[in-house]
Amino acid sequence: MEAYFASFPIWANFLFFAAGLLIITKGADWFTDGAVGVAEITGVPKVIVGATLVSLATTAPEFSVSVIAAWLEHPATSVGNAVGSTICNIGLILAVAFLLEPVSLAREDVLPKGLFMLMLGVLLLTLGWDGKVARVEGVVLFIFVPVYLWFTMKRATWTDFDFGSAMTDRETQHVGLRFIAGSIAVVFGSVLLVQNAVHLARAMGVPELVIGLTLVAIGTSLPELITAVSASLSGHGDMAVGNVLGANVLNISWVLGGASLIAPLGIERQSFVLDFPFMLLLMLMFLLLAFWKRGMGRRAGFMFLAGYVCYLSLMFAYFV
Repeated sequence: MEAYFASFPIWANFLFFAAGLLIITKGADWFTDGAVGVAEITGVPKVIVGATLVSLATTAPEFSVSVIAAWLEHPATSVGNAVGSTICNIGLILAVAFLLEPVSLAREDVLPKGLFMLMLGVLLLTLGWDGKVARVEGVVLFIFVPVYLWFTMKRATWTDFDFGSAMTDRETQHVGLRFIAGSIAVVFGSVLLVQNAVHLARAMGVPELVIGLTLVAIGTSLPELITAVSASLSGHGDMAVGNVLGANVLNISWVLGGASLIAPLGIERQSFVLDFPFMLLLMLMFLLLAFWKRGMGRRAGFMFLAGYVCYLSLMFAYFV
């Protein structure tokens, strides 16, 4: 299949890449609608929804892209997509959310999830210290998926749930159809994106890891961006924060763990020199701000955005 896309001119690969992003974005939208439909049936509170169901749904593009990239023997795209999305979620998506609307944060809810996120970031660095994430290490990462979901749900009390918003059978079927159609679209779009991203990297002389950290990572993070902007503008910025924290936990545990189960993932020197340090730095910045302040506004947004711009500048200056 890779040879098939390589036979096209470079402009056609750009079109296929863009088409893959559009299909993934629309598929993730349907997928998210299905997840939110489940939340409406059960009455789960929005912070819990953001950290679990919506995070799983909006992280589906990253999971699909990284797993398919591992299956197609492109580990740099797998790692770049997951790590790049984690950096993008804080440095770009949370920055945009805070610039649009200041968000009040409950420390007792945000700090435990933030610490869980930072702990997984350190664990990834430790497991990959030998230059790869092997299958057995992928199992270790993957175990934290149910642990995190259990941890998040345990923090909710039964009084937080309202089971009175049941859907009709017709509405339930509609949710199911959108969920299935979204899943198919995300997988198909991922194949288009990965195959053409790899060819674009080779044609432009750019390392595959850089393409994964930038074009692919930002593209697969579009659902999180759309969710964060929509939540902030509607006055539910806490849901945007919960979504990003949950998505980052899942990028490391679900996405990288799942991809490494398909094939061992090699970790390149750039990740240790630049990507992992910036990922941990942004996580630590978020935790410190969440600890000292009960809310984040435009100043925090500018700080995160400046950090992301600095990261991209260093990457293109020294690794392209």
